[in-house]
Amino acid sequence: MLDKQHALSHDCFPMKLRLRAIAVVTLLSLIATSITASALSATPPSYFNDCGYPEYKPQSLTQYCADAGTGVTKIKWSSWTSTRAVGTGSYYANQCDPNCADGKLLWAKVKVVLSGAKFTHGKRYLMRVTVSSINGKPLPEAPRTTIIDWVTDYWMG
Repeated sequence: MLDKQHALSHDCFPMKLRLRAIAVVTLLSLIATSITASALSATPPSYFNDCGYPEYKPQSLTQYCADAGTGVTKIKWSSWTSTRAVGTGSYYANQCDPNCADGKLLWAKVKVVLSGAKFTHGKRYLMRVTVSSINGKPLPEAPRTTIIDWVTDYWMG
């Protein structure tokens, strides 16, 4: 009888160990599946094409790459997603009087919205820029308006 009880208790130990091992493997498998699923569903970040260079949450945007005569500086982003970014900054426009090299810069506080997500050149870019006056006054740009927008379609190389 003693041998039978000893055999039963001996068999129970490997069974408990096997059940624990199965539980650990199952748990690790669930964790790995969860991590993989969230990594696959994560949307890659969007960039801004600033004169041909990919920028993530840039501090400034240039409208005309040839002379950088207009743009937005000192940008503080309040949100940035894969499809839209919103921030505020200082819009500037060179008046080019008497010429662009010696022209006076005019400034305005603005809201900046980036939109128009497009996958191109190996990355997702927010292609459309909309700049609007915060105080409702016209922006220093001809024709005088409170909203200016442009598409960032200049690429290096």
